[in-house]
Order: sequence, then structure tokens, then C-alpha cells
Amino acid sequence: MASKHFVHPTPHPKATIRLGGFDVPCAILASDEGSAHVRVITAGGIPEHLTFVRGGEMLRARVAIRKQGPLGLDLWLDLQGARDAQAA
Repeated sequence: MASKHFVHPTPHPKATIRLGGFDVPCAILASDEGSAHVRVITAGGIPEHLTFVRGGEMLRARVAIRKQGPLGLDLWLDLQGARDAQAA
């Protein structure tokens, strides 16, 4: 008999990090207008400045913080600085 207290976690929204000619899939853990906290499975080769694709919108981003954990690489992306640079 299934437990009535077990709740399936809701999946995180998906996005990609575009690196030259290929895309690295990532899960969005948290985001707002100026920043995003994402998790990628691959740990190597993520540069400081990158293109973040969320919901069909391509944004230039800067990696503010990196943290390797047991579930992958967590990145905190600064999107506000990228938008300010696009507006200038």
C-alpha cells in the first residue's frame, strides 16, 4: 500500500547554457529578473561569461559563484549585469 505522506518532488524548469556550438542542459533551481541559480551535471568547461537560454530567451550572463556538490555543479548567474551591457 502506498504511503499517503509521500510527495513526488516537482521537477525543476529546464534551461540551457550555450557554449559555442553546443548546449549544456541545466535545471533552474531559482531565478528572478537579475539572477539565476542553476545546476549542471557536467563540471568542466563552463566559462565565466556565457549565454543562458531560458524559455526561448537568450541572455548573456556572468558566473558569480560556482559550487561543486554531490548532485552536480551549482552556478549562480548574474543576469542583471548582462542586461545592462545589452542596453548600453
